[in-house]
Amino acid sequence: MEVSSIPGDDARTESEDPATLASPARKRSSWRQTALRLTIGSLVTAGFLWLFLRQAALGDAWREMRALPGWTIAAALGFVLANAAFIALRWRYLFAAARYSTTARGLFPIFCVGAAANNIIPARGGDLLRMEATRQRYKIPAFVTAGTLFAERLLDGVVLSVWILVGALMIGETGPLLLAGVGLSAGTALGVALAAIAAARPDAAERFVWRITRRLPVRWHTRIGRAAANFVLGLGAFRQRRSLWRVAWTSVAIWLADFGMYVVVGEGFGIDLGAGAYFLLEGVGNLALGVPATAAGLGSFDYLTLVSAEQLDVAEHLATPYVLTVHAMVVLPVTILGALFFRRAFPRVFGGRAAG
Repeated sequence: MEVSSIPGDDARTESEDPATLASPARKRSSWRQTALRLTIGSLVTAGFLWLFLRQAALGDAWREMRALPGWTIAAALGFVLANAAFIALRWRYLFAAARYSTTARGLFPIFCVGAAANNIIPARGGDLLRMEATRQRYKIPAFVTAGTLFAERLLDGVVLSVWILVGALMIGETGPLLLAGVGLSAGTALGVALAAIAAARPDAAERFVWRITRRLPVRWHTRIGRAAANFVLGLGAFRQRRSLWRVAWTSVAIWLADFGMYVVVGEGFGIDLGAGAYFLLEGVGNLALGVPATAAGLGSFDYLTLVSAEQLDVAEHLATPYVLTVHAMVVLPVTILGALFFRRAFPRVFGGRAAG
């Protein structure tokens, strides 16, 4: 059962569902935008894949991957599952800050389904599944969930930018990687500050949106205003110190688990790198995964991480299998879990009742 600070929130949950707001003209426009995103995503993926395959010796890489010891795979999978569990826990904290009651156990399958969809289709289409699943299971308005997803991206950007900055300092890098870490850290810090301002003054944020949309038809003006209010509600973790602390430590735990996976895979291949280099590889790789035009970071992750590994003096015959193994660990387990959990995340689709 949820508690919302916005009067009439439950009554407008259905009406604010993006799927119910579209007129025929808007639906046609949406299809065109979707086709454009898919086209751009395909071109970006093809471009990065071409660059990667120019440098990769896939036959040799496969032989190296097959020789990985079993403990490496088992340990890497353990870190991947820990990463997903911490993500579900952080999401529960984000919803709690927005005054909605959920459980990490209930959110875990929803996260897996959304992540699996993001690994299959470009433009982060899985986020729409996460929004719909939380609406069905917990009666949470779509734009509240959208606010929590935005908070997730912002928190991840903070940690990964710090990872790149710290990694560059640890290995004595004073060039582009250090500058990228400084720039990303400054940008994410600004994003956190703006989110905190919006969360602390939701009425002011809503008034701002109402002013800039006042020339729209009344129906859309009202709906956009309500959607903006729900979105800001989803940023509630930036309003309270206790909530911010909880989402901060879980964000660090998420990426430390991922860091562990990068390290054990490297150890399995006999790659001799320090912690700073692994921080850099993780930061670069996961920012490449965040490129919204590509599904599962296909191409972008492989090429950019490969280039980074080679710059860190990883042997050429090990760099490609290392990158491919890490990418497989990031993508395959959660995609399989998403397929297994789909029925649980969408019980109404299969005639079941939504759990509380």
